[in-house]
Amino acid sequence: MKIALLNPPWQRRGHYGVRAGSRWPHFEKNGSRYMPYPFYLGYAASMLEERGFDVMLFDGCATRESDAAFLERVRAFAPDLLVQENSTASIECDLRWARTLKDVLRVPLLMTGPHVSHMEDQLEQYPYIDALAGGEWEHTAVEFAERTRAGAALGGTLGLVHRQSGTTVKEPRRPNTEKLDELPFPHRRTLDMSLYHDNPGDIPAPSLQLIGSRGCPYKCHFCVWPQVVYNDNRYRTRSAKNIADEIEHAFRVDAYPYQSYYFDDDTFNIGDKRLLELADELILRGLEHIPWGAMCRADTIKKNTLEKLRRAGLAAVKYGVESGNQKLVDDSGKRLNLAELRDMMQFTHSLGIRTHLTFSFGLVGETRETMQETLDLALELNPYTVQFSISTPFPGTRFYDYAKKNKLLLVEDFSAYDGMSRSVVKTENLEAQELEDFLVHAYDAWDRHALRRGGFWKRVAQSPVASARAALGNPRRALQFVTGALMESQRP
Repeated sequence: MKIALLNPPWQRRGHYGVRAGSRWPHFEKNGSRYMPYPFYLGYAASMLEERGFDVMLFDGCATRESDAAFLERVRAFAPDLLVQENSTASIECDLRWARTLKDVLRVPLLMTGPHVSHMEDQLEQYPYIDALAGGEWEHTAVEFAERTRAGAALGGTLGLVHRQSGTTVKEPRRPNTEKLDELPFPHRRTLDMSLYHDNPGDIPAPSLQLIGSRGCPYKCHFCVWPQVVYNDNRYRTRSAKNIADEIEHAFRVDAYPYQSYYFDDDTFNIGDKRLLELADELILRGLEHIPWGAMCRADTIKKNTLEKLRRAGLAAVKYGVESGNQKLVDDSGKRLNLAELRDMMQFTHSLGIRTHLTFSFGLVGETRETMQETLDLALELNPYTVQFSISTPFPGTRFYDYAKKNKLLLVEDFSAYDGMSRSVVKTENLEAQELEDFLVHAYDAWDRHALRRGGFWKRVAQSPVASARAALGNPRRALQFVTGALMESQRP
């Protein structure tokens, strides 16, 4: 039985979509390189292969191919079953694809992904979708495929929403995967791995993407994953040996010419004992010469552990910050002490580890003054790279419920839920346009800061869209940027 696992193209003029593999689906401008590996599709594909299915993973977001070319590739594979991933921001596109795929292929279609939880009571609206699977959906997809192959009824399949005798049946939620070491390494065989790029600190490409844990014990009110995907805050980890096995397999058995690797965990660096064991495994196997990066927090690791990881090849980290105002950070549920952040940033840089910091405007209580505090902190900390965005309240999160209850939610059209440039909320003190304008201002200020420190043109060469975003899409910002750059160039 053939199964096609799908991350269909999602595009708009001048942009490509980032969906599967991302905690924050959004549009990137054409010319950018960022593309996450579709982890859930990859794990599901490997699990299906273990059970004798013939699988092919089609990632149209990564290939950036036309809709017609993508559809033809899937049709040529002649699948017997389809597994399609969705997201909130792309859901209109996802539903169009589901309808098209069903019309063309006439085979069962399982819709998966974070937005499923918002669709579970609406299956009757989508006659072209046979079933829905949310949460950690890999085991549900495998059971759905096995029952379909056997011609068995779907009733009792945990985690599945399906039709039975003309009515919609919502089965009990499937428990999250506890023993991550028992999962096979994710499927990469039918993908062009050169298309996946998440390289903080400019760790060399091509780079292998992997995860060492699932879950997060923190309770950020805006984060979809613990609230919607996991439905809890439990932190589950792979063993150091299992992680090192995957790295060694990718570099030495698959022999793909990776030059680095990156852990895209929700929070990679929790548990010093486990992290020290991983460092020992990497050094013992002679893998410490390979540079790598990780998605981290600045306050969950001891300095001696970070130092050991540096000796094991750690070259770059992403630290989530969100705001430069301690009250906003606390009220968001992040529980990050900004004094500890400052101290750890200094220590991280002292080890020669490059940093990427993420900030978000529009949290509950945001004002013009708190936005300026955030920008000031970003400039003070002087990371290698930075990301500014606008906080977006996705359905199923406490942030969404708060915004809706307090009449701060301005847009119900999910296609607008892309915090890269647009705000779908206001705050008690700021209109959406003010948030959008400050986002432009923050990037302008950062670009001038980068120019002053001497690294601006290097950034332009390595990631042109990151610095030329205005020239491509916002004439007013382009003028601001050029004017600022000229002023900086005249400084003695």
